Amino acid sequence: MSTAASFSTPGRAGVSARTRSRARSDRRAVRASGVSSSEGYEEVRYGLGRGSVAYYPIDASSSSSSSSSSSSSMPLLRADTEPTTRYIDGPLDAAAIWLFNLKLEQAVNDGADDEERRRNAKGLPAGGFDRLVALADRIASSGRTPPEQRAVVLATLLGLIPPWVRTQFKRLIDPRWAWVDKMNALITVNAFAWLVGPCEIVPRDDDGELAAVKLRKCRYLEQCGCTASCANFCKRPTEGFFREAFGVDAHLAPNHEDGSCVMTFGRKPPEFNDPAFSQPCYSSCAKAAACDPATAGLLYPKPCHRLGDP
Repeated sequence: MSTAASFSTPGRAGVSARTRSRARSDRRAVRASGVSSSEGYEEVRYGLGRGSVAYYPIDASSSSSSSSSSSSSMPLLRADTEPTTRYIDGPLDAAAIWLFNLKLEQAVNDGADDEERRRNAKGLPAGGFDRLVALADRIASSGRTPPEQRAVVLATLLGLIPPWVRTQFKRLIDPRWAWVDKMNALITVNAFAWLVGPCEIVPRDDDGELAAVKLRKCRYLEQCGCTASCANFCKRPTEGFFREAFGVDAHLAPNHEDGSCVMTFGRKPPEFNDPAFSQPCYSSCAKAAACDPATAGLLYPKPCHRLGDP
């Protein structure tokens, strides 16, 4: 994933200046005339105070789709992860993104001298979600191992909630109570959609309880375009966040075919053979050749080489 093509990243060549320019043009156009379903987009309001808007192209041909690769036996998942969803962040969601960016930047610069800080700041987008993705790139390309990357992001997420709130929650709330999982699903839909985009509460697969959240099309995954970033920047840190912050189990199951994800509360992630850690690169990833079965002389693509162990 990358928003700055000049840096080595674990994903596609990047959410480029062209993409950022296009997003700015989209926002100006939306403000000027409004975008409605009759103009080829479905409008979905979401986020803190329902102040953010996502615009999904109605024409299926304009969205990311499955593709063929150089191997006819087992294609990589998607040829192109160029974002097709347009987002306008409301003021509260924009503030949450700003705060998260601030804490990510502190993590990137941890232990750095002034010269390193200047180098780290070079080429970063000015702000917003593009900056978030770029900062995640810097963490991934900093020489940290996948477990170290996850630890940095987990600490950043935990930093969004004061320690005393986390302590009191775990002291007063027993995670075994049936309603706790439902409450966490409700909190996620209302308080964390700024990171992942529109989502909704859905029944949990095994018992039908309304304790799962489905992300329609994960904003972070769509913009980073990277299997490893999905696992190391989002999946594992988020599962760890709910465990450390609230004492609650959560399992994230991303779907790399359509960009959706299901987060199930009250359920532990698989201890072995988690499908998220057997996914190949996207074929649009600049380093996907390392996982391409045709170039590796294999029948099936290898898991993304930047995933690390579960």
